[in-house]
Amino acid sequence: MSSTMYPRRWGILQIINMGTLISTLDVGIVNVILPNMAQQYDITLAQIQWVATAYLLTMVALLPFLGKISDKWDRRHIYSFGFLIFSVGSMCIALSDSFSGLLISRCLQGVGATMIMANSQALVRQVFPDHERGRALGMNAIVVAAGTMGGPALGGILLEWVSWPWLFWINVPIGLVAFVLGLRWFPRAKSKGVATSFDLLGSFLLAGSLCLLMLAAEGSKEHGFTMSIVAEATGGVLALIVLIWYERRLPDGILDHELFRNRTVFIGNMSSFLMNLAQTATLIPIAFYLQSVLGFSAWKTGILMILQPLMMGIVAPYAGRIRDLYGAHFLIKSGAALGAVSMLVVVCFPSLSQLAIGLQLALFGIGMGLFHATMNAEIMSAAPETKLSLAGSLLAMVRYMGQIAGIGLATLMVGHMGVDGGDSGEISLLMRILFGISCISCLVVVGMVRTLSLNKPSSIESLTQSK
Repeated sequence: MSSTMYPRRWGILQIINMGTLISTLDVGIVNVILPNMAQQYDITLAQIQWVATAYLLTMVALLPFLGKISDKWDRRHIYSFGFLIFSVGSMCIALSDSFSGLLISRCLQGVGATMIMANSQALVRQVFPDHERGRALGMNAIVVAAGTMGGPALGGILLEWVSWPWLFWINVPIGLVAFVLGLRWFPRAKSKGVATSFDLLGSFLLAGSLCLLMLAAEGSKEHGFTMSIVAEATGGVLALIVLIWYERRLPDGILDHELFRNRTVFIGNMSSFLMNLAQTATLIPIAFYLQSVLGFSAWKTGILMILQPLMMGIVAPYAGRIRDLYGAHFLIKSGAALGAVSMLVVVCFPSLSQLAIGLQLALFGIGMGLFHATMNAEIMSAAPETKLSLAGSLLAMVRYMGQIAGIGLATLMVGHMGVDGGDSGEISLLMRILFGISCISCLVVVGMVRTLSLNKPSSIESLTQSK
């Protein structure tokens, strides 16, 4: 596809970024207003946590299914109507007068968010030639960082002036504008002859396994490894095993054979899983350590932890541009290697001081900035054009799976932090072991990426594709 075929591609990117912004802002805002919600509905904080969990569960359950639907139908409509459903869900949340209605509305909002996420990467691939893809995804990474940093801050500021429902009303005009612009600007995606049936059983097994694993990960944060949580985790693993056995016998299922036989797509997703595991596994105990051991206030802890998304947002667009000019191989390896070095800062420093933690957060943020914009561009460039939405949805799903695994690992290693007020030396040792495991994860990524042959993007690609 020629780059001149979509003269509005940079405007289209801004609509894609709107979807990214409202979805990332919404997660942070909700985490801030949960206590206010619990007070209004007269329920416990443990119960109100389902407002955040229901949103994530909806997304991990539906991502592959909606990705496959989007490759069969016109992804322009699915993506645009995702904004409409997200807006309706936000409005229903603001108007909810019961906790059950709130959860149902939150799931509806999650369906809209999933329709957006399943197609955002695919639309970037569709409208941008390969030699501009890294730059486009780098700009998208700025929005991710801004949403991550701005959500809690914006929620806290607005709560000083308005009640919590207004934080959901904000999504309504943004979503409606994006819905209209999407229908008008997004290019029509012609069918490439993908005449496959929907893998309903595979979708059910995948959704069930991921839901059980996420429930176990979320529950373990509050209750530790109880028998019910172990049962949930075991059920999730068994469902995954059955899914893999079933999908191997199916020519065109949710775990698509063509995608996973593609070396770049497979290794790229496994690398993303490990990097997100390392990120989540280390962020959770850092927050507890700063407050329970170093005595930081919640405000000061939040300010220090902004370092990671801030550095990612600064580095990612430059990494994307360099990838477009010179290729991604060095950037991806450097990002993973820098992530490993950041873990060694905590492992090797004589004491876990504010300086050591701040340096680790900054270095890992730079590493993730180098890694994500470039690796995502390589994965989407390597994916077959007939399965772009499925490839994008699997990439998002793998990211969430890495985060779930990171939560589980952190709970297993340092789950008692902030509860029993244990000896800081003991906590320090366990944290060093956890960071050492995360360092190994990053080094494994370096080793896997070394086996890939990633070519320099060529501007000629657009001419050959249009012929």
